[in-house]
Amino acid sequence: MSDVLTWLGGAGGVGAVAKAIFDIVKARSDARKVNADSAAVLVQTAAESNKDLGEDLREVRTELREVRATQRRHDDVLRVHHRWDEQVVDQLRQLGGSIADPPPLYLPEVP
Repeated sequence: MSDVLTWLGGAGGVGAVAKAIFDIVKARSDARKVNADSAAVLVQTAAESNKDLGEDLREVRTELREVRATQRRHDDVLRVHHRWDEQVVDQLRQLGGSIADPPPLYLPEVP
C-alpha cells in the first residue's frame, strides 16, 4: 500500500490521479460525442442524397412515360404504313406486276 501512496505522491498526489482519470473519462465522452456527431452528419448526408435520388427517379419515370407514349405512336404509324405497303403490293400483283413482299418494319420478337 505504501508503494501506491508513494507512487501517488510522486505522480503529483491524489489530485493528479483524479485529474488523469477525469481526462480519460472526458476523452471517452468526447469520442462518443464525435461519433454521435459523425453519425448525425452521415444520416443527414444520406437523407439529402436520398432526396436527390428521389427527384432523379421522378424525372426518369416521367421521361420513360414520354418515351413509351412516343413509341406507341410510332408503332401505330408503322402498323398503318405496313398495311398500306401490303395493299400496294397486292394491287401491283393484281395488275400483273412482280414485286417482293414488303420488308418487315419490326424486328422479330424474341421469346
